Amino acid sequence: MNRLLHLLRFCGRAPVRTLAVIALGLVVVAGLAVARPGGGQSFRGGGGFSSGGSRGTSSSSYRSSSSSSSSGGGGYTSSGGYRGGYTTGGYTSTSYDSGGGGGLGFLIFLVVVVVIIAWAVMAVRRNLRRNSDWEAGPKAELNPEIELGDLRDIDPGFSQVAFEDFVYRLFAAAQRARHSADALAGVAPYVSEAARAALAIRQPTGVAFEQVIVGAMRTFRIDIPADPLGAGARPNRVRIGVEFEANLESAGHTYYTVERWTFGRDATVHSKAPGRDRTFACPNCGAPWEAKHSGHQRCTSCGEVVDNGRFDWLVEDIELASSTEYPPTLTTAVEERGTDLPTIRDDAFDAMWQQLRADDPAVTDAAIQARLELIYTTLNTAWTQNDLRTIRGMVSDGLFDYLQYWVDAYRKQGLRNVLVDFRITSAEPVKLTRDPYFDAITIRVFGAGKDFVVREPSGEHVHGSRTRDRAYSEYWTLIRSANRKGQVMTTPACGNCGAPLQITQNGECEFCGAHVTAGEFDWVLSKIEQDDTYRG
Repeated sequence: MNRLLHLLRFCGRAPVRTLAVIALGLVVVAGLAVARPGGGQSFRGGGGFSSGGSRGTSSSSYRSSSSSSSSGGGGYTSSGGYRGGYTTGGYTSTSYDSGGGGGLGFLIFLVVVVVIIAWAVMAVRRNLRRNSDWEAGPKAELNPEIELGDLRDIDPGFSQVAFEDFVYRLFAAAQRARHSADALAGVAPYVSEAARAALAIRQPTGVAFEQVIVGAMRTFRIDIPADPLGAGARPNRVRIGVEFEANLESAGHTYYTVERWTFGRDATVHSKAPGRDRTFACPNCGAPWEAKHSGHQRCTSCGEVVDNGRFDWLVEDIELASSTEYPPTLTTAVEERGTDLPTIRDDAFDAMWQQLRADDPAVTDAAIQARLELIYTTLNTAWTQNDLRTIRGMVSDGLFDYLQYWVDAYRKQGLRNVLVDFRITSAEPVKLTRDPYFDAITIRVFGAGKDFVVREPSGEHVHGSRTRDRAYSEYWTLIRSANRKGQVMTTPACGNCGAPLQITQNGECEFCGAHVTAGEFDWVLSKIEQDDTYRG
């Protein structure tokens, strides 16, 4: 059997096509590509990106971690993105009257054998692809995600959730500003002069991007100095490497980019508490930033030069791995992959869960399940309607931007992705992280439903199945403020005032004005990661 699998894995496409032609009258195989919130259509229209190894440095004075990543398309879902799924029909055999002819009967027998072999070959090839990052190739090696919790040894207030939110916003802001030096000066306290120059000369130059959507964001490197103070005039540096997959859109053109940004900061700096202000103010005094397009960036309020990582994270280096003009394609097939992969579960989950339960007895299995069901149902309904207003208060700002990008892409192409009878078939919590500001629980969600695309307003069927369920799985991460305790909301209401959940684009309740989309009052969905790229 192993030799047969080896042969099937490496066999060329020509033998498969030949067998398929022979079996054409007897075999029906239906490949249906579809899209859904968080999965379905590839983030860049198909395929994936294998990033290779990290470019982290290490020496005896550093605790250095790095990982290689092998990933598909993405969502600000830290990996993963819009991938297609498929459903397959079996084969239909037809009875023939042999007319008593032994030779004809033997010929029919041979044809049936060929049909079975052809079906088996294609099924095995599909299964091999299903658990690959690429349409063909070896099974994905799911390397562990680089954890940043060790940074709290020298920075007790560090929050990975807050850091990822900052990184996401800064990436988007810098990409939108790269059309001019004056605009880039607006993020100068957090982007070095060399990094700004690299963005300014990148093709296409002088183009203002209206949409910047981070499809995947992966930490591949962290360097923590053993001695933060260092021996010289300046402290040692902490460095974190983050890899992005993104869509940048301007004037009808979409560029799919893969790039690696290195963030550095003096190792003696301690993280500030997350705030509601999402602007890029002076990292020292917090005053509004008055930008200068040249020279050292000095704050007009406190007088400090701030574009050097002395006060907060600074983008030290940007490496562009690839940039391709690749508009979102919503009508082509990309197979579902990874559903049958084993669940990746953090060994520390049980202990962390018991700790959370002890701190807040209202957080139970049933409560989290009910909250998950509410978000799942609301999201799928809003997605089907091409209108995300009802889900605004249940997802983070970054994830909402990502989802809105795809809804807008459907609208521009006159399409609508319809999800019917979608339900969670099972859910398994796999990871729980806690820091001074946030609790974050990751759950592997198995779901199924009828998933198809229609053309608006005619309702013409484009692809997908109206009658056959499609099964899939994803890893969903919910976050909540570490200061919040008590009842978990299972109805669409504001967690602060209890009014119907009507949220502004700024993430604030229309009735009480409270900001709710960072988990201040209840669990919100912050990530959707694909099962073939999730690494823990």
